[in-house]
Amino acid sequence: MKIAWLSSWPPRHCGIATYSAELVEVLRREGHEIHIVCHPDGGAPNEKDLYPVIDTDHHGWDEAVYETVKSIDPEVVHIQHEFGLYNTSADNASGLFRPMFRWKAEEKPAVVVTYHSVYTELNFMIRSYMDVMQQLADAGIVHAEYQWAYLHTNLGRIVDNVYVIPHGASAGTTVSKDDAKQALGLKGKKVLGMIGWFTFTKGFHRILSMWDRLSEQLGPDTVLVLAGDARQGDPNQIGYKKELLDLVESSKAKNSIKVVLGSFTPREYERILASFDAMVMPYSFASQSGNLAHSFSLGVPVVVSGLEGLKAEVEASGAGITFQPDDDTELKRAIMNIMGDDGLRREYSERAKRYVDSQIGWNIIASKHEKLYRKVIMEKKAEPPDLRDRALLGPEQR
Repeated sequence: MKIAWLSSWPPRHCGIATYSAELVEVLRREGHEIHIVCHPDGGAPNEKDLYPVIDTDHHGWDEAVYETVKSIDPEVVHIQHEFGLYNTSADNASGLFRPMFRWKAEEKPAVVVTYHSVYTELNFMIRSYMDVMQQLADAGIVHAEYQWAYLHTNLGRIVDNVYVIPHGASAGTTVSKDDAKQALGLKGKKVLGMIGWFTFTKGFHRILSMWDRLSEQLGPDTVLVLAGDARQGDPNQIGYKKELLDLVESSKAKNSIKVVLGSFTPREYERILASFDAMVMPYSFASQSGNLAHSFSLGVPVVVSGLEGLKAEVEASGAGITFQPDDDTELKRAIMNIMGDDGLRREYSERAKRYVDSQIGWNIIASKHEKLYRKVIMEKKAEPPDLRDRALLGPEQR
């Protein structure tokens, strides 16, 4: 089938861009014709079937999206949704409503929206936004059961066109752990890692603040890797980056901390993550995480905050340890348990790989998308009921 895919796109360093590229690759391999409608920073030179028209710095980007999709003439438009991808000034991404309303009114193409951040409690703006969005879309996708369950409560109505399709992951890697460690100068070391954009809610400062004591208990062969960076132009992330680097500099165990700064290519990201013997995610706020899915694909065990989406994935996979999000004592204990037991890490690693192979491998996730696309296309083509005939029926026949 022919699909127009609205999203950020590599080389933009964005989790949704990476998600899109990995899923689209599998869908294309299955024979689907997919056209990428993305931002001006997306795409390689001369990349085929790519339309970099989502320029939210300019008024009328939504019209450009509508006209581009019209020229593609797809059966399905699939929007990867995160508010920041479609914000113009303070419109809270409502510019998407205009092309979506026209597609609804014109009865083509079918529209599917994947929501990459949905929480148990939504504020008034997000509730109102999603209520409109789901009335304009033919289907919505969330990544976790809890997101689907709470959506009905948040919107105050039964939402019958939202489906659960987990975040996917690639099975296996071309990078061995030994080679990955050697590339970072950590051959022979046990590595506890953190990776991602430097945002306060990821809690990297918590691990750095307790590292002196942890390092003493874990021994000299254990290294903490901090990998990531602040987004350019984001003062909060830039300030947090300084805080993290100051914590590294002031640490008595500084020699057992490896800092890798950068916005990584997919290959660089995979190599760094593959070097981890365990990954720690002391988040205070999250819905789900691409880092978590990628850790499973590489067989990397995890220690994660017991937030809804993260906890559900770890419980489903059996590939790590969760802790109460605000409990540093429990966090330390979890790190000591996982880093101090080689056999436990091996077991978690095998569970992670089995989970990818049986539940969230991209081929499985792509198949779920194909089924949903076929469903919405069929429903779109179905003849609507004749309301005049229906009005003639008695109440018992309606």
